[in-house]
Amino acid sequence: MSSRQGSFSLGHAVPAAIQVRHQRSLEQILDFEHRPLDAAERLRAEQIFSRILAVSATAIDGSSPFDPVCLLQLSLEKNPSERGKDNFLNYVLRNYDDGPGDDLSVVPFLQVLDRLDGEVTRWLSSPPSWVGERTTELAYYLVHFFFLPFRGQATKTPQPTPHLTPIGDSRRGHTPLLDRISNLRATCLARDSHRCVVSHFFDQATAEGRDPAIDDSGLPLDDDGTISTEVAHIIPHALGEATNEDSPLDSWKATFWDIMKLFNPQAEQLLDGIGIDKPFNAMTLSLDLHRSFGNLKWYFDEEPEPHAYIFKKTPGTRLFLFRVLRPQNQRGRVEFTSATMTDLPDRGLLALHRACALIVGLSGAGEYMDKVLRDSEDIRQGNCERLESGTLNLGALVSWRLALC
Repeated sequence: MSSRQGSFSLGHAVPAAIQVRHQRSLEQILDFEHRPLDAAERLRAEQIFSRILAVSATAIDGSSPFDPVCLLQLSLEKNPSERGKDNFLNYVLRNYDDGPGDDLSVVPFLQVLDRLDGEVTRWLSSPPSWVGERTTELAYYLVHFFFLPFRGQATKTPQPTPHLTPIGDSRRGHTPLLDRISNLRATCLARDSHRCVVSHFFDQATAEGRDPAIDDSGLPLDDDGTISTEVAHIIPHALGEATNEDSPLDSWKATFWDIMKLFNPQAEQLLDGIGIDKPFNAMTLSLDLHRSFGNLKWYFDEEPEPHAYIFKKTPGTRLFLFRVLRPQNQRGRVEFTSATMTDLPDRGLLALHRACALIVGLSGAGEYMDKVLRDSEDIRQGNCERLESGTLNLGALVSWRLALC
């Protein structure tokens, strides 16, 4: 983009003009059909990107509560999809291109790389301040419109009693949505042997409904071996709910799914409509592990065997997340299986969750997001003391309107 007017102020909000510009350019680039990069082209794009980040590191003053350069670097390094990496490089590098006009979606990407190659060499000798500002803009745009919604909406799923019932069964007084979640809870519980997949404790409500109290293998249960569980989505259920096309919330969701294409281009189609409430996007977890998983405090790391993972804390997480585990899970390993032929959690979606957890954890954005969410909760609860004292980060809250919806 050629326009460099209006420097980005670190009031920790994303100004409306920047939101509009990034959204327009993102839509234009994603709407235009781009062929995948070959290995040499991707390497060249990555090298140019790395040099731009080196320029940015010297041009940014360090006042940001997280590291914008690190966040962008990790967004490429931890990106779980080759096509996602192509989309990410295509979108991000066009934001630094000094070509004519604002609509660069029809300009061949290799032409963008040719122009940037010469520009970046000049920037390295005398780093322009606008390059650092653009890097900061991009980082905050990703945080406010992708990582924060991912995290802020993660535990807002209703948890109706698990039952396998026809959708919209009026006799139960359920809406189709509640029936869908109820079915999902029941399906995941049966697939996961009525246990939290990480702690391996048995679902307490199921145990209380059995006489005698036995697990799915016929072994007896005791009070110490049960726990309350919930159905936990990998990609938050709330981000797939339709409201109405004119609502600000739906506008945020549209932006979220556009940015998703920079990390997993297939996810939107996979999760479209009721797909977000399918078993491949969910699992059974205890209440505390569900909340911390949704908050990106831990993730599943792939093992070589199909559907096998090691669960790990996100860097910077100080919580004792795994202090209580059944003997079967002391090694921290989870292998998803299904005796009911139900879909297992999707490997690509778990890889996306892992990438998000590592990006926000290693860049320091996780702590910044924690503060925004705490401030949002204070406003919801009418904490007038903090409003009057000026310690609430109102700029970020105005930018992240989704937290207030």
